[in-house]
Amino acid sequence: MFRKVMSTEDTIQEFAPALRTSGQIEAFRVALQMLGDLTGFGISYFDMDESRGYVKTATEVSSDNSALMRNIRRHENSLEGSIVSIAKAVMHASRSFGEGIPDEGEVRVQFDDSIIQDTAAEKEQDMREVGVTMGAWEYRMRWYGEEESIARARAAEIGTGKGKGKE
Repeated sequence: MFRKVMSTEDTIQEFAPALRTSGQIEAFRVALQMLGDLTGFGISYFDMDESRGYVKTATEVSSDNSALMRNIRRHENSLEGSIVSIAKAVMHASRSFGEGIPDEGEVRVQFDDSIIQDTAAEKEQDMREVGVTMGAWEYRMRWYGEEESIARARAAEIGTGKGKGKE
């Protein structure tokens, strides 16, 4: 940038002050870290970090986002009762309209931890172990959330070929 200097001479001088961008970048980074901390996502959630160009393991993700994970757990715990109430209300409304829906019994909510755990890989591994180290009823209990008696009965139906669609 050029400017005309007020003097008796009619001269134009170059004006090029040093830019202090490093201080501005650091202040912006601190502001983003504070935003992440105040919103419950953790200080590294909004952070401008150049080292994010590599793939992280599940352990690194969970340790980097521990504040976020704690916040998620807190929200899951507070939402569980509401989700159960909504599910029961929908089932009750469906029954009142004549749908043949059985009594819901105990309703539980299972939240997925796929950010931390590779759920699909675990499920596939358990499926390979059914009949070797794990019973089919144990698989149903773990992945479908069934009670042991129901899981054993359904696993027995499938094993004898009396499951739905095979009759």
